[in-house]
Amino acid sequence: MAESAKSLPPPPLQPNLLDKLLDAEAPDLESSDDQLEKVNSLVSKSAYLDAARAAEALLRQGLYDVRLVGPYLLGLFIEGGLEAMPTVFQGLSRTLLINWQYFGPRDRRDVFADGGLRWMLKVLNKHLEHHERLKDETWQRWSAPTNRESLEQALTLSEEIFSAFGRVMPRNGCEAPFRRLTQWLENHLRSLPAPESLEEPEPEPADEPEEEEPEAQSRPAASARSVSASAGPTMPVSPALAQLMLKLAAFDTLVARQDFQRASVVAADVLNVVEHFDPRVYLPAIFSRFFAGLSMNAEQVEPMLQSTETLSFRALEQLYRVDLEAFLAQGEGPEGEGE
Repeated sequence: MAESAKSLPPPPLQPNLLDKLLDAEAPDLESSDDQLEKVNSLVSKSAYLDAARAAEALLRQGLYDVRLVGPYLLGLFIEGGLEAMPTVFQGLSRTLLINWQYFGPRDRRDVFADGGLRWMLKVLNKHLEHHERLKDETWQRWSAPTNRESLEQALTLSEEIFSAFGRVMPRNGCEAPFRRLTQWLENHLRSLPAPESLEEPEPEPADEPEEEEPEAQSRPAASARSVSASAGPTMPVSPALAQLMLKLAAFDTLVARQDFQRASVVAADVLNVVEHFDPRVYLPAIFSRFFAGLSMNAEQVEPMLQSTETLSFRALEQLYRVDLEAFLAQGEGPEGEGE
């Protein structure tokens, strides 16, 4: 029995340990502390999961130290893959934006954080690029459509994390590897199937004709369709957009309550989102068809993009800007006449 117990795999890491709202400074850990040295020793041996478990044990004891954040978050990613990305980004956001003042060590906190998080981001980037090169089993899992939502959720936090690096860490060696990480995630997100292709099985209104009366009923149906068409296209709401809508609603609620301190927190966040608004993250369904068409026809389109200074291109561009309908009609005119 003892042998079988030893062979059992360790339990998964507890996520969200960094999400707790702290209200008091954590005890300082000396650099020579045996438990901290154990984490560092495991990191130096590239035993990243073991290092994450050792860091997790200290965090569970309430020892919130910036030197534990990198090993712990890297372990969550190695264990959970891309599906753990929202937890990793949430942990960074909470640490840097909300709980920063309560983390230890008090002395040189920013220096330790900068070094530890820079290391974590570089290792994480290497893992991503390694599996992308190999196209191995891990890569196949990462390429599943189910990863789409996780990446969108993580990327909604990217700008606030990016801006927080400069505020709390003057040296700020994290910006470059973090930007590289978010660019990789954005590119990978664009390569995944669009939500429309996942939620396609919706054309069920075809069953309705049973209850319709011959012609009288078909006309209202057609007019209903034209009304809905004139109301404009609909699209799925991405997780990023849904979260932004919740923030806007929260701001309205707080202003109505006259809780202006909390309203200012929400306002700062929303203004940051607006300043760094990426439509590919918030409105992916709009652009999925464009990027799919561009990738499929890149060989034909790319040579044209090299000649944007020619008179023919510039004239077409001006027509496109002033009259889109004429621009489209001119393109199909000769073919239509030939038929």
